Amino acid sequence: MAKIRTEVIVFDQGNTLIMAPFQPILKLKLREFTSLFEGHKIRIDAERLVEEWTKANKEINYPHIGHFFQEEPIVQGALERLGVAPDVAAHLGLELLGAYRAGLKELIASDPRTKQVKETLGKLKDRRKRLGVFSNDRIVGLGLTLHRMGIQACFEYIETSESIGIEKPDSRVFDDILDWFRLPPNLITYVGDDPIRDIDAAKKKNLNAVWYSVDPNLYSENWRNYKAPEEFAPDAIITSFAELPEVFD
Repeated sequence: MAKIRTEVIVFDQGNTLIMAPFQPILKLKLREFTSLFEGHKIRIDAERLVEEWTKANKEINYPHIGHFFQEEPIVQGALERLGVAPDVAAHLGLELLGAYRAGLKELIASDPRTKQVKETLGKLKDRRKRLGVFSNDRIVGLGLTLHRMGIQACFEYIETSESIGIEKPDSRVFDDILDWFRLPPNLITYVGDDPIRDIDAAKKKNLNAVWYSVDPNLYSENWRNYKAPEEFAPDAIITSFAELPEVFD
């Protein structure tokens, strides 16, 4: 594929800037999670806790939900599956959510990929590319990720579906991007992992689109479909974030 001429690069967050942290955090914090149950005099099988929390995370979905950051309805859904009494779940759920979010911070700090992403964004900035990020997410979830990765200052445009009230693949998301940068769509590129919400949606608004191809066996969810539409036509395909500087002119 020919190199893309672009002045602006806008990124998706999930499985683009940061890979799905849910399962790694469950593994990282599992001992702490079980200790929290014990604090409420509940003995819990660790494998069953992971199983039921994973099922709740797959099945519970609503506009702007933060699956990476986790939200109380997901945790409460897991506790309900585990048969925890509602009065106990009200307190235990908040404790588990706090421990999970602490784990997210720890994971970002220890992940070697965080450094790779930061260095790659720096290279793009050195080439005078203007950068942005849009994610179907909560404002607080995206903000925490960018802050903890140390990359928030790289972006002049930072928006979420919660902040503008619209989720991808709604074309109005890309209207918002176009309105912000005030450039023709052929000079703006969107980078994301989802063939429908990211690539196809961006191409329908005449933006360039770079598909970050990830392993669907690792990252597919009920609320994320990696099956490409029939006329799927990204302008470039990458399998590593570090490949991005070679994609653009």
